[in-house]
Parts: sequence; structure tokens; C-alpha cells
Amino acid sequence: MVSEKPRLIIASYKGKAGKTTATLAIAMALIKAGYRVSMFKVGPDFIDPSYHTALTGEPSRNLDYILMGSEGIIRRFYRYSRDSNIAVIEGVSGLYDSVDGITEDGSTAQVAKLLRAPVILVINGERINRTVRALIRGLRDFDPEVKIMGAVLTNINQRQVDKLSRAVEDEGLEFVGFIPRSDDVEELMQYRHLGLVHAQEMDRARIISVINEVSKYIDVNKLVSIAKESEPIAFEQDNVDSDNTYSRSIKIGVVLGRAFTFYYPETIEKAQEIGYVKFLDPEIDQEIGNLDLVIIGGGFPEIYGQYLEKNRAFRSDLRRFIDRGGYVYAECGGLMYLTSSIVYNNEEYEMVGAIDAVTIMHRKPVWYGYATAKIIRNTPIGDSGTILKGHEFHYSSIILRGRYEMAIRYERGAGINGLDGILVNNAYAHYLHIHPETYDVLSHILSYMHRNGN
Repeated sequence: MVSEKPRLIIASYKGKAGKTTATLAIAMALIKAGYRVSMFKVGPDFIDPSYHTALTGEPSRNLDYILMGSEGIIRRFYRYSRDSNIAVIEGVSGLYDSVDGITEDGSTAQVAKLLRAPVILVINGERINRTVRALIRGLRDFDPEVKIMGAVLTNINQRQVDKLSRAVEDEGLEFVGFIPRSDDVEELMQYRHLGLVHAQEMDRARIISVINEVSKYIDVNKLVSIAKESEPIAFEQDNVDSDNTYSRSIKIGVVLGRAFTFYYPETIEKAQEIGYVKFLDPEIDQEIGNLDLVIIGGGFPEIYGQYLEKNRAFRSDLRRFIDRGGYVYAECGGLMYLTSSIVYNNEEYEMVGAIDAVTIMHRKPVWYGYATAKIIRNTPIGDSGTILKGHEFHYSSIILRGRYEMAIRYERGAGINGLDGILVNNAYAHYLHIHPETYDVLSHILSYMHRNGN
């Protein structure tokens, strides 16, 4: 098959240069011009895609070479851009930054070449003028196969526009617009540990209002013209869409709310494919109900610790569910929630207590990046010997007070002192985030349940 979808890669020379803001402004400008936009994010990110989703109302999809490989990226791009007129793909870190800093593996540039997509360069224009020319030349000449065709300037005032746009155009790029320096933008795109504040914790109307304002400075016609320079991509038939072979008799609870927002959309979609899904808010709901499986994703339980602690009824009901053999799959923040308590900013908040341990939050990350682990004892998520690939993003460590036989050992990653995977009855929890495109956790749990007569 061949995809000729017009597409743009939005990249920068470094992180925190305004790439997400520029990506949103570009997407908004296209939407206002009548285009149906599909959005993507390079790498294993939960937060930036949440802003994409807030803007378009449709899930943003990750394109991750390390977890999905070349063919996986191309197939996913085709699959999730089919219903759009144009695709916008936000890069990760600097354009050429990679996992090992030596090869191009995992870089935005690699994805740009795989998708044969033109690149729009985002340049922070604060306290810079003629150096813009050097940046463009260096980035363009570093790898001639990467088609840098346009630029957006961020964090500038009107006085700088003429001078910097001339520098861009003199270097052979289209100047497609700018993001003016703005208190509203700065307030909206605020950082905390792990990156921006997740969009689900914010007012969607506020996000759209701010981005709508800055999108006025984006030249849609130039963007569309550049996007149409994308080269056709040939790939094998995508056979992911298949008949649902599940009975849908399984009842699945997905814990969401402000505290648990780190879910790939494919995880939710898989749950909906295999069973009936009930969404749970651990700050509001009093009980989990009559369920077979509960999924608790990552997020920021430490930020909302006092509110999670207040809802004793929900925590107690989840604890009873685990004690009587109910199935749970928890990642990172979900693992933290299942411990006895979380210590954050010198305050300790009581959690579920299914795992006899204390979670301690630190100021610096314990692990931030890709991880690989081997299952060393049979679990609901897989048998001994299975290799798991994913990523860890956490600033916490867990102090175990009870005795637990860990289920996985890291080859790359931190977990809990190099091990991870705590199993309490049929409740399984670890730090590792796993993308369904890499490993289908929920199908393995379902198979395990059937084998054990559940």
C-alpha cells in the first residue's frame, strides 16, 4: 500500500524551545482553515499528546522507533491518519537527539526520514538574531536527507519578527509564522516534574482559547504547501483491524481522574474491545463495583495525595477486591497508589495498602527513559522468560516492608532496586509503562484468567 497523506514534522534544536505550543498553534490554524487534522507524537510520551487530544477531540498516537520499529511507525501513521486531510507530528527533544546520542535511533530526524515528511523547525527567538542563520545551516547540513523546509519562531515580540523572519528566509526556509511572547502561553504551558501539566488536569476551554489566539500568527497556506511536499510511503497491508473474537463478558474498571492520566489510547481501546469498561474516579467514586479486572495507569498520585487519601471508601473497596482475588494491572502511579502511603513534600498520604510499602518522592528522577525487563516467574501479564520493553518515568522509590518475590528483572531500567513486578493474589503492579503495540498486556491477562477458570 502507499500513503500520500500530506504531513508535517514539528521539530526543534532542543527541548523546551516552544515545540508543543508551536505544534498546537499549527494544528489549530489548520483546523480553523477547514482541515481535519490527525496528530502524532514521537517517542514514549503521555503528556504532549494530551494537548493534541484536547485540541482535536481525537486521540493522538505515539510513533516510537524503539518500541515499534520502522514498520510499526509507518503502519501506525497510515492507520491513524486515514480519516484526516493532513497529519501533524510533534517531535521529541532536539531534531537529531537519539537514545544513545551516537546513532539516530529514536530521534525525530529518524521518524522524518521514515515518513518522508518535511520538517518545520521551531526556534526560540529570545535573545538571538544572526545566530538563527547558523542554527538553520547546521541543522540542515547535518543530515541532507532530513527535509527542513520551514520555520516557526517562538517567544518573540513584534519588533523581532522582521529581522528574524528575514534570517529564516535568507537561509532558504519558508517563514510560516511565530508565537508571540505571552503571559497566557507561559501560564498554560507550565512545567512540573515529568514535563508539562497533563491537559486532562486543566480546563479544555482555556487551552483552546490560548492556542486559538496564537494560531493567528501562523500562515496556513505555506504550511499546506510544505505538507504537500511529503513523498509517498510504501508499506505492507495493515491487518490490525480484525473481527472481535472476545465474548465481551469481562467487566473492566479503568481508574482515571486527575491523578491517573497516563494511558495510551490503545490501552483503553483494547479494554473496550475485550469487555465492558467502567471508568472510575478515585477521588469521587465510593466503590469499584462488580468487576473482573481493574487497570490503574500512571500519573501524579503524589500531587493529589490528600484527595486520594480522603476517599477511604474507594481505597477500602479496592483493597477488598484485591484480597478476594480480583485481578489488577497497575503501572507506575498505579503501583504507588497500591502501596501503604506516599511521602511527598514532607507530607505522608495514606493509600490502598495492598502492598506493604512506602512510596518516597524525590527531587530528581530515579529513571527517565526506555527500559527492558525479563519476567522471571509466571504472572498474569506473561510467563517466565518473556522480555518486556517499555519505559520508566518516575521520581519515586518504594521502600518494601513486606516480603515479596519480584516477577521481573531489569536489563535496562531501575524498577525497585533493579527488580519489579509485585504480585498480591491476582493484583500485579510494576513501574514499567508498556505500549500495546509492543506487548499486549490485557490479552495476556485475559488468557491467564481463562486458564485459571475466571
